[in-house]
Amino acid sequence: MQARSAKGEMIMKDNFNSEFCQVDYVKSDNVVLLSWKKFARLDDYREPILFALNLLRQHPQSNFVVDARNGFEDDPADVAWGFSELLPQMGQTDCQYVAFIMAEVPAIEAEMDMWTKEFGKYFAIVKVEDYEQAIHKMKA
Repeated sequence: MQARSAKGEMIMKDNFNSEFCQVDYVKSDNVVLLSWKKFARLDDYREPILFALNLLRQHPQSNFVVDARNGFEDDPADVAWGFSELLPQMGQTDCQYVAFIMAEVPAIEAEMDMWTKEFGKYFAIVKVEDYEQAIHKMKA
């Protein structure tokens, strides 16, 4: 997302917040963190993910962490979009790791396995229970 400074210059924000999702660039870890709050579809789903993609492009060697502990499910149209459009674009960034933060026995495990398989075509995948584990495993 872009905004204008008081002088009219374009500036880039490092976070996005909606009722569905929070996206932040964590400078100290060089990570784009996408945290789902609840089910989203179409523009409510795609807007935060595209914002995250732009952050990956702007911050060299950054990695991507998806926090799916508060629920994650997809509309079939969003899955198709993610596989055909989003992931190939993400694959063109210099991101090396994608971490999925999930509850120990998630109700969405089958869906996350589907995403893990697709992300695995482009990135090294890490499944963890919290953010600290994600950072530790990506730096190991």
